[in-house]
Amino acid sequence: MSSISQAAPAAELPLTPKPQLEAENGPAAQAAAQRKAERLASLRNDVAPDVLQVSLDTSAGRFVQVLTDADTEETLRRYPSEGQLAYSRAVMAYMRALTEA
Repeated sequence: MSSISQAAPAAELPLTPKPQLEAENGPAAQAAAQRKAERLASLRNDVAPDVLQVSLDTSAGRFVQVLTDADTEETLRRYPSEGQLAYSRAVMAYMRALTEA
């Protein structure tokens, strides 16, 4: 009969840190980091609204959001559009007429 013997424990390898790459601090890496920072700054200026106004159009029963440029006071975006508000006003007027009758 054969007996089962335990295997010898495996030898543990010492942990060695990975060598640090010198390219992380080189001039190309610094230029890339600077370009990335400039790009993020320009995107931040493009995306951030200058003036965002939210108001309630009571006749339409809807909130209206208007994004305006602070320098030129030009309306950049408006939601909902005037056509959608006109439709909502007509529906609300029809509903008021039904409830009054």
